[in-house]
Amino acid sequence: MKITTKILVPVDFSKCSENALSFAIALADKIKANIEVLYVQAIDTSNMENPVIGLTVIQEQISQSRKRLIKFVQNATENIRSTLGEHPSIQNNIEIGRIEATICNVATEKEIDYILMGTQGENSTLDKYLGSVASNVIKNAPCPVLVIPENSDFEKKLVIGYATELMDADPFEIWKTIKLFKPFQPEIKCVHFKEKQDNKEDKIKEMEHYFSETAPEINIEFYSLSVKDKVNDMNDFIIEHNVDILVMYKPNRTYFDSMFHKSYTQKMAKHTKIPLLVIKEGK
Repeated sequence: MKITTKILVPVDFSKCSENALSFAIALADKIKANIEVLYVQAIDTSNMENPVIGLTVIQEQISQSRKRLIKFVQNATENIRSTLGEHPSIQNNIEIGRIEATICNVATEKEIDYILMGTQGENSTLDKYLGSVASNVIKNAPCPVLVIPENSDFEKKLVIGYATELMDADPFEIWKTIKLFKPFQPEIKCVHFKEKQDNKEDKIKEMEHYFSETAPEINIEFYSLSVKDKVNDMNDFIIEHNVDILVMYKPNRTYFDSMFHKSYTQKMAKHTKIPLLVIKEGK
């Protein structure tokens, strides 16, 4: 029976992923989790016509990446060393393959509980690529994904925004979120953005009543707001309510359903300026 939470942190040696790793170490320290750091090695194929030379090149590339990864983890740890209680266990791992697929495969094989990765948004061609990696990992990951924008850090007390589509699973997922961030004394802002044809006020009241009856000690508030542009409205809500982390629940959809349903979780992964935790149905 697995007891310790395991966090996978894919890195690319950028400042953005170094910040994400520092963020992960701070979180792991608080929740007593272990960290798996993953670097996916891109292979130079220019010398692959000769198998012997090609193998030598791959081995040299991996050797250099391993040295670089050790130094990278040391730097990320040093950034927050003064804030740590107990240094969490950190394992380094280098794999060869396609980035998104390799991340998801390692998460499955190692029974990872959370993937935590950095993203820089969509301000340039490179940023669009990095954003698409996070988006694709969210889409295919076997576990929840926590996306960390550049320059994010942890507060001692967290205000958590939970964006709800009023699914039956929401109360359970809110409980899991509270448990994960319990050391940070979380305050929950549960918000539903209603469409014109939406008539789910009773659902909001049911959730509000449920938490007031079963857990009155939890600091949780509920909001039902009209939507114009969901991504912009969500970011406005984040600013207005000083939200530190946004949580979104992503239900499984059939291929047919997905053709007609906008994935706001993947859009927010590219546009959010605060950490985004995406919880997938059944994960």
